[in-house]
Amino acid sequence: MTADAAHPLVVGTAGHIDHGKTALVYALTGVDTDRLAVEKQRGITTELGFAPLVLDGRTIAIVDVPGHERFIKSMVAGAVGVDLVVMVIAADEGVMPQTREHLDICHLLGVRRGVIALTKSDLVDDDWRALVEDEIRTAVADSFLASAPIVPVSAKTGAGLDALRATLAAELAQLPPRPTVGALRLPLDRVFTMRGFGTVVTGTIASGAVAIGDELVVIPSGATGRVRGLQIHGQPVLRAVAGMRCAVNLGGLAVEDLARGDTLVRPGELEPSHILDVRVRLVPTARPIDRRARVLLHHGTAQRLAQLSLVDREQLGPGEEALAQLRLDATEALAAAPGDRFIIRGTVTLANHGTTLGGGEIVRVLAARARRGSEHAEVVARLATARLPERVAEEVRTTAAAGLDLPAIGHRVGRTPAELTAVLDALIERGELVRVGDERGVYLHAAVLASLSATLRGLVDPTAGVAREEARSRLPQALPRAAFDALVDELVRAGAVVATADRLTRAAPRVVINPADAALVERFRAWALEPPRPKEIPAATGMAEPAARAALERLLAARTITKVKPDYYVGTEALDALRARLIAHLDTRGEITPQEWKDVCGTSRKFSIPLAEFFDGEKLTLRVGEIRRRRK
Repeated sequence: MTADAAHPLVVGTAGHIDHGKTALVYALTGVDTDRLAVEKQRGITTELGFAPLVLDGRTIAIVDVPGHERFIKSMVAGAVGVDLVVMVIAADEGVMPQTREHLDICHLLGVRRGVIALTKSDLVDDDWRALVEDEIRTAVADSFLASAPIVPVSAKTGAGLDALRATLAAELAQLPPRPTVGALRLPLDRVFTMRGFGTVVTGTIASGAVAIGDELVVIPSGATGRVRGLQIHGQPVLRAVAGMRCAVNLGGLAVEDLARGDTLVRPGELEPSHILDVRVRLVPTARPIDRRARVLLHHGTAQRLAQLSLVDREQLGPGEEALAQLRLDATEALAAAPGDRFIIRGTVTLANHGTTLGGGEIVRVLAARARRGSEHAEVVARLATARLPERVAEEVRTTAAAGLDLPAIGHRVGRTPAELTAVLDALIERGELVRVGDERGVYLHAAVLASLSATLRGLVDPTAGVAREEARSRLPQALPRAAFDALVDELVRAGAVVATADRLTRAAPRVVINPADAALVERFRAWALEPPRPKEIPAATGMAEPAARAALERLLAARTITKVKPDYYVGTEALDALRARLIAHLDTRGEITPQEWKDVCGTSRKFSIPLAEFFDGEKLTLRVGEIRRRRK
């Protein structure tokens, strides 16, 4: 691997047709990027061209793009992955329609640095050149090229070429290295056959890395192949990383299996997406867009028909920005990731501007279809400004009870599982996420689990409990079995329920009794179902009335005793035992008569009647005439 590989850079040309882009690249590199016969015949570039440029001992890739409005598709494909743009403007014509359109495209694609090459400067005098430079400064005043250097050059005479090389070197030196994290994505811009090698593809790696021997998958077709060879600037290498222009020799794939716009990924690292949540901005010259519009979507090197749906307004005006959703045919899904830039174009040429409508940034991939009146826009707005940990937590939260496993999280945030391990561990430690199952298990959001836990607790009948499988069936079907078991285990640890293999029941309250009240608790155990009335307890126990009243309140709060009616308190243990006897009787006979109830209670009518009414109030029993039946 060469030193260039440590900090790969790509320079792209842009500008109006016949302003000398290809001639300038030839003058700088000695490479004629017009490789097609039609380009030679017509004198214009219709496809992408590529050439290496050596600056200060390092090799830079130059992408030469078409300037004609009809070939904007190729221009956008070439602008993807560009670190610095050379905006080519002819001195004898000045700023033209495609100059403005290419400037908008570069801005929307996230290009943030550039140099303006004033070509054909040998055709004009100093006064004319000064006027053109003033026009250029006005045209780029509100763009990323506002302070870009303007370098007069002539590809014909060679004047200014050394100054342009020096300026490019200085500008490129200020660019930070590209991050190389993320799942591999190699958007293809050329597909061809080489004798003795077979199928060869080229492109700029958008994220991740590729190495000889890697198995790769073609998005969207799903065809697979293996890397037989790699080249950068014509030199063989073992590995290439994000930001590098590379040629890949593929085994197992024919030319017919591939096309420009396809993307190569590793198996299992990325799932193609056809519904994308985005932040979109229209160019100032665009026509207004209603809530739904058909557009041409440019992402990477791909062009797709898509429906653009605004999610937070009815119309988007020129120069405005909004949240929206892009929907494609599922068979034409994209290898997209959050943070990717895109362009949207229409089919009608705008006044003095071409067909570019706008562009923006992908906020979420694998999105659910947005519904009006939902919280969709709020979620997308949060994701639009989220850092990676917050994005991971939010992605997991939006899947509710289903949760996400590690590969699925990687698909949604465009990272490999290895890159996410530390992030997920930190979110678990902070209590935001919970992992259920083994280390390859499912992650759920803590807030979702808390809500499900409360729901599950409510499903456990205070008297009869609930069958374990019935409780699971009444929770969301998407909830994994391991997550349900984890919820049960947590409730058991909290002392809220008692779990057996097939049933959940309410746990007896864990009570810490004040030593001063322990004697009163023992009295209630002895009294069983026939205690004295509350006002009689001071006399029965020898306690002072205020102390007895306070002790009764503490035992009620601790659920050690239960208020059956205002003047009848009974020990909770005795009441639970009676409930169990009643349930057993009803399970056997289906109903209970007054005499049978008296026998079950073992008390006089003074106590058996309020006890029967208590269980009616619990909705355990239903009185029908003189008998009582189990409520369904």
